[in-house]
Amino acid sequence: MESTPLPVVPTPSNPPSTERYPGLTVAALASLGAGAVHAAATGIHAEHPELARLFVVITVLQLGVGLWALVRPNRAAALGVAAVNTAAVGGWLATRIMGISWIDGLGTREAAQFADTICAALGAAAAGAAIAALLVGKRPAAPTRLALPALVVAALAIPAMWTGGTHAHTHAHSDAGSLAAGAESADDHDHAVDPATGDTVHTHDPATATGDTVHTHDTTPGAANANWPRPYDPAQPMDLSGVPGVTAEQQARAEKVIADAQRILPKWSTTAAAEADGYVSIGDAGTGSEHFIKQSLIPDNVILDPNAPESLVYTVKGDQKTLAGAMFIASARPTDDPALTNWAGPLMTWHNHGNLCWDRVNGKATVVGLTDANGKCARGVNTGGENPMVHVWITSNVCGPFSALEGVGAGQAAVPEDQRTDQCGHGHEGHGAAAPAATPQPYDPTKPIDLSGISGVTPEQQAAAENLVAVTLVRLPMWSDYRTAEAAGFHSIGDAATGHEHFINWDWINDDTTLDPDHPESLVYQPQPDGSKKLVSAMYMLPDTMKLDEVPNIGGALMQWHIHDNLCFTDDPVAPRVAGVIASGGKCNPPLVAFRPAPMIHVWITPHQCGPFAALEGVGAGQINAGEARLCDHAHGSGF
Repeated sequence: MESTPLPVVPTPSNPPSTERYPGLTVAALASLGAGAVHAAATGIHAEHPELARLFVVITVLQLGVGLWALVRPNRAAALGVAAVNTAAVGGWLATRIMGISWIDGLGTREAAQFADTICAALGAAAAGAAIAALLVGKRPAAPTRLALPALVVAALAIPAMWTGGTHAHTHAHSDAGSLAAGAESADDHDHAVDPATGDTVHTHDPATATGDTVHTHDTTPGAANANWPRPYDPAQPMDLSGVPGVTAEQQARAEKVIADAQRILPKWSTTAAAEADGYVSIGDAGTGSEHFIKQSLIPDNVILDPNAPESLVYTVKGDQKTLAGAMFIASARPTDDPALTNWAGPLMTWHNHGNLCWDRVNGKATVVGLTDANGKCARGVNTGGENPMVHVWITSNVCGPFSALEGVGAGQAAVPEDQRTDQCGHGHEGHGAAAPAATPQPYDPTKPIDLSGISGVTPEQQAAAENLVAVTLVRLPMWSDYRTAEAAGFHSIGDAATGHEHFINWDWINDDTTLDPDHPESLVYQPQPDGSKKLVSAMYMLPDTMKLDEVPNIGGALMQWHIHDNLCFTDDPVAPRVAGVIASGGKCNPPLVAFRPAPMIHVWITPHQCGPFAALEGVGAGQINAGEARLCDHAHGSGF
């Protein structure tokens, strides 16, 4: 009868092995960490069953070889750790370089982000340590110290598991980023976190905020414009379907944020409610849309949250201000940041305002003008262009629920004007194109400024002219009392008998500030029957070193500058007054003197029969460039 061999029992002459593969324990821990991250992220790929199953397989393999290497740290285990993790890292690199077309959900390249990068790093560490252990071979065993490597792996894996477990998965083209979701807020809104910036994007839709497949929209000019934008009526059921390039997830998110805005924003239905909550007007009511901004919310890394909109927009009609929507402002980033552009695809065009000049007025940040051709501000500082923004309207809008404003309010987008999907009116024809034919509207300072309908005026010129009028309407009334003007250094030139009295600040003509209603060179008042003076216009003057044919062409055919080269003034160094006209000899009769003429233009804050930039009649009309016809903008003229 054959006997069964007895197991070998360690004896002093047959001691247990004291040799190990150095580093294999570290490789095992790293593989376990990578497997744990893959396990946490498996659920968010449920929309692609094949991909979800692949994640399960990778999870099991990484956890399996990691445990194997810990329990049986032999050559076979080291080979298993190296092979499994090398394959996992190779697959991750493929999805970040070109995509894997034969796996549903990985067909397009993805941008690296926190969770998957940490997972790949742990996998690479596992593979590298295992390969190194195999190359070195067995060595006399040293005391095993696992505390430090275990802590390092945990410190990397746990945050990655937290982030990856609620990750909003994206699949996009070569410049697309992806969204990783963070913890839910107290109001049960989902948050998508941009891994590059840490910004949280509220999706408000648990059904779609996780596991989103956000496909890149077609950027071919006009590709998304065939069915968008279209009129938006909040009284009707929301339906943003049928827009080329928009996924079901993007549509659902967009419709949800509109519904949330309609439900939540009315808490700020009055400007008083907004101001009580910390919102401050930027002083643009004259444009017909007044923005109230809460600066503290802009850098808070939360966007598209109707519970905390960075800006509220009110439609202004006379003294009435009606809440029209929100303007969500992202923290500083490129306007084409994929975390923004992929959120709703072609439905949203994010824009910025990189040409505004801001200053403190009565302690508040206020828009005081536009940058010049060199990008400089005559007053204040140029800021805000680094913050992309998008509107969400809760009132009817013919250009859709995410449309930009017209003119200057449209801002600058990352795509050309003819590819913008947030405009359906002025400016949508591209830079430098003539404005579309439209029925001109009479100039009414109590209504939104609309200077359309003039042939040959470009969208940029129309926008600049409208903005100048709007800013003047808002800011010029600070000079309503001529005594306030006198205290600031303005002096009447004594022409009240003409029906319009000009007050000039002679020190401001040749300074470096132009077209600024807070710093106008001249103010025009209309004498009233009771002896008072009504402010009716600014008369902006350029330096007297500038010739009439050198004036900036900011308004095109809407604006006509003029000079006064035939007036004689009293020889008063402080407050000269008009006292005559130049005689036939081309000189003023002493003791009267002539001044070097400065180009000037009126901007009326009251209705005028020749439009908002009309010159006066008679002597007050001044002189224009030779060969030009006197401009009277009847198209935008208003009767008195």
